[in-house]
Amino acid sequence: MKKLFLFLILFQLGCLSEERNVKAEAEKGYLDLSRHSFVNEPFVVLNGEWKFFWNTAPTEIKETDSDLFLGLPKHWNGYKMNYGSLGGFGHASFRIKLKLADNQQETMALTVPEQDTSYAIYANGKFLGGSGKPGPNPNEYIPQVKSTVVILPETSDITIDLYVANYVHRKGGIWNDIVISTYTKAESRLTKRKINETMLSSVLAFVGFFFLVMYFYNRDGKHTIGIFLFSLAVLLRTISTGERILIEFIDVPYWILLRLEYLSWYWSAPLLYHYFYTIFPEDFSKRMGTFFYTLSSILTIGLLLPPVYFTETASIYPIAFVANGIIIFIYLYRAYTKKRMESKPLLFGMLLVLAAATNDVLHAESYIRTMYVAPASVVIFVFLQVMTFGRNVRQTMTKTLEFAQEQKQLSNSFSRFVPTEFLYHLGKSDIRYVDLGDQVQKRMTILFADIRSFTEFSETLTPKENFDFLNSYLQRVGPIIRHNNGFIDKFIGDAVMALFPYDINDAVKAAVEMQDAIRIYNGHRANCGYIPIEVGIGIHTGNLTLGILGEHKRMEGTVISDAVNLASRIEGITKLFSSRIVISADTFIEASEGLGYHYRLLDRVAIKGKTESVFVVEVLDGYEPDKASRLIAIKDEYTLALDAFRRDDFKEAIDGFSKLLDKNPDDSVSRLFLERCHESKERTKMEFGS
Repeated sequence: MKKLFLFLILFQLGCLSEERNVKAEAEKGYLDLSRHSFVNEPFVVLNGEWKFFWNTAPTEIKETDSDLFLGLPKHWNGYKMNYGSLGGFGHASFRIKLKLADNQQETMALTVPEQDTSYAIYANGKFLGGSGKPGPNPNEYIPQVKSTVVILPETSDITIDLYVANYVHRKGGIWNDIVISTYTKAESRLTKRKINETMLSSVLAFVGFFFLVMYFYNRDGKHTIGIFLFSLAVLLRTISTGERILIEFIDVPYWILLRLEYLSWYWSAPLLYHYFYTIFPEDFSKRMGTFFYTLSSILTIGLLLPPVYFTETASIYPIAFVANGIIIFIYLYRAYTKKRMESKPLLFGMLLVLAAATNDVLHAESYIRTMYVAPASVVIFVFLQVMTFGRNVRQTMTKTLEFAQEQKQLSNSFSRFVPTEFLYHLGKSDIRYVDLGDQVQKRMTILFADIRSFTEFSETLTPKENFDFLNSYLQRVGPIIRHNNGFIDKFIGDAVMALFPYDINDAVKAAVEMQDAIRIYNGHRANCGYIPIEVGIGIHTGNLTLGILGEHKRMEGTVISDAVNLASRIEGITKLFSSRIVISADTFIEASEGLGYHYRLLDRVAIKGKTESVFVVEVLDGYEPDKASRLIAIKDEYTLALDAFRRDDFKEAIDGFSKLLDKNPDDSVSRLFLERCHESKERTKMEFGS
């Protein structure tokens, strides 16, 4: 823990550290930097007396027009003029003449930080850049807050004019340091500041989200939502102040950005109080928390007013802001004296935040010239909370992970009964959300695989041997179906029904690979003295309905469709032709040229329950490679013989199929057609003779 704390301190120092500014005091609008070394001291703040031209643009300046000087950085509010003191509204030019070294090697640049108003930068009468659009009246004025780096002319004598206008904020003028340096140093510093603020914002966002997640996992830990809200407020302030990195990503109007800045400021104090109240309710006053909530709510309503009104709270609210920190510190010290658990690191963290907040308030009011450090301090403070409640967090996370693991195991267990793919196509992410009657219509390819003569085969086995055999067989074909983008809908005894929702070729490829796997399996069975098995596979493509069938106490996922029945009947046709893989004509036509396997047409066959016969096709790749090659080689001859059979030219057909059987005696399809030819020929003779 000490190492982590040391890392956090180094992290903050790394975020805040930058090369030191050297202050140079101008006198009567002139500053001689001809002997200054920008190598040894790269950043020079142009403080001191700048010439002040009220209600005058740089293009209208005449040197004799004014002998007024204003020491920068400073607001012009309260500046004594002949007719009285100035208010916040108006426009003015600030001028300073610089003398640089004649032999200056590097390009020089001017850095003008955001001024909560608009400004334009001129050098030797030439406009170089700025923020927003300053003008002599509200109609010609566009407010904007951003830092600007401009390249100065390559000359030793430079007259710099800053033209500033303000018609919305309570204060006007130059209230942040104007810095001259080399251009490379200026760009590097500005980039570093933006990176640092982005890092701080990222850390705050991550920590805030972390505690928000922790709150949802443990609603009893109210302190987690408290630190989340406080981190959110500080995050909002970080991105809306300083370099205002929010506008690097989103084009936020000035009036919104200004209100975000004040909103985050108003609520950071009461949210911090609320956080500690949730931890030590016995030591913190609920009434005091209500007071700060009420004050912040009133100030938030005030944001509906024009900025000139709600920005006035910047002179009042810091008192309440610091007072809130002091009260929290006192109550924390009370908890510490009572030896409350973890009060010591919280007390230290609050002291750090209080010191940083005080610094930021004084810096914002121009009482001191430092930099904003509260966001970085809050990062350390928040990480202290992580360490403080680390044990509880670890315990909660452990329980959460254990619960998640149990849920995962439970989900995996359910997925073995109801495939996740089935739920996906049903539009359900989890089996818990399944209801009786859920259904969806899809077009898929259905595959049926059945072991030939399993009934007779199983009678030779004991019940245990039957189960062992079936599990051994299914463990070989199941992965093949999943590998080819299908899923098993159900097991029907020794039969397998699988669905392929994407590509017809997935089903055909799975069928071919299943036959390959069965041949390998038969080799193992032969080595063990067992008889081989044969499997017929039928495939059909059509519309079907996936749904949940049953009753409220017993439900199951199933598929209902005429296409499913047809696929089952086609599998039965494999027995008729003694084929391994048979597909319907619908599947064959829809696959078109995408069917990447060899095939041959069979015949129209009558299907039980169908009024019309169905044309089927045999996939030759389902046979052993040697037999498949022989059948593929005589495919054209087979087609001619089949054509003769269908034309009732039985003499030609008998001759064709006989020649095919001479070449391939194990061609069961040709043998079946040869028998049909003889039967049809004899039937024709009998009819003719009669």
